Amino acid sequence: MNTFMNITKNFVIVCFLNLVSITAFTKSPNNAEIITRLESLNTIIDMRITEEVLTQVNYSVEKWRYDSQVILGRSSMYFPVIENILREKNLPEDLKYIAVIESALLPRAKSRQGASGMWQFMEGTAEMYGLNITRHIDERRDIIKSTEKATDYLQLLYETYGSWTLALAAYNCGTGRVNKAIKKTGGSKNYWTVAEHLPTETKKYIPRFIAAMYLLNYYYHHDLNPIQVSDELRYTFTVKIFKKTDLKQLSEDLELDYNLIQMLNPIYVKDHIPAPDEDKYYTLTLPDHKMLTYFERYKSSGDLVYNPLAQKRPDLVSTGIEIVTPRPPSDYITFLTKEIFMTRDNLKDSSIYKHLPKGVLPGREKLKLYQLGKKESLADVAETNNIPLADLISINNIDESKGIAPGSIIILTR
Repeated sequence: MNTFMNITKNFVIVCFLNLVSITAFTKSPNNAEIITRLESLNTIIDMRITEEVLTQVNYSVEKWRYDSQVILGRSSMYFPVIENILREKNLPEDLKYIAVIESALLPRAKSRQGASGMWQFMEGTAEMYGLNITRHIDERRDIIKSTEKATDYLQLLYETYGSWTLALAAYNCGTGRVNKAIKKTGGSKNYWTVAEHLPTETKKYIPRFIAAMYLLNYYYHHDLNPIQVSDELRYTFTVKIFKKTDLKQLSEDLELDYNLIQMLNPIYVKDHIPAPDEDKYYTLTLPDHKMLTYFERYKSSGDLVYNPLAQKRPDLVSTGIEIVTPRPPSDYITFLTKEIFMTRDNLKDSSIYKHLPKGVLPGREKLKLYQLGKKESLADVAETNNIPLADLISINNIDESKGIAPGSIIILTR
């Protein structure tokens, strides 16, 4: 009997402490501020601030701080492209947060259930919407194409349910389960009523969506600092590929990390770009400072194509060259015009400059190139040619911490 009383007493104490903990969690000053900010969000979904919503928000700004800062950095690269597609389709901008909770904005993300890509398409749904999946390529990983198809699917779901909240739930667990849940409620279209009959994972989906929305809008209130993606992912060029290309060999030839090449070219399933069908082509994306080396080593004429993910380098603005990626494909000379003042990544052949036609670059006739000797420093070259060392470094966009390899071609004059 005494044992029973002790157990009962301990149970009551545990319940009381849990209740106090939950109450303190909800009413803490930090959560009071979070609630105020959540209430001020203008969103397409049926907002309700529940314990699960607060839990997910606190996970994103406290427990998973590093992961959230990485996502914040990725958002600066991918959100502009997603937002542009949403504007073109006249769809709510809030839908971009789905990609955050589905994949953490990772184009190569893959779930245990077989969903793939930034929008986590299952194979059947992807093929229904025209995304090509073969043993060589998976267009679910194509950021542009998958975003186009995901937004088409979301629009259909909204037209089906007349509610973005229910549309998001159906995106997560499928229309069949949402329809059954609606039926169990007697036909209610209120998500929070329907949610009681949805799978556990889907019950957390809307709270996670709200948490993602909160994170991207209020991260600075929690001293979170975006961890930007590397320059090699951000500043890129994309070229047409007309033959089978071994990506591992390419990695060795260009001295590029293979994982980086995979991240820049997520649609390729294996370690190569397959040979395209007749009159078609695939594409290869590389860091901008490696593309010229690729052109030379692979004897390519540089048939560049527009890539909306590519960004221009802010440090080139001072050269007076406007770097704009046009929608029509750029030719090789245009590429050189844009990149002429960048360090040539161990380039050993200056003939590519010498054969540029006159008029391509203003003042090209005065362009003076120099090849570094094996034991020659930039300081030696600067002194010999009466050029301030700082100017020489600036003209060639050289990273002082890394220096430049012997034998590289540098520009002495603009």
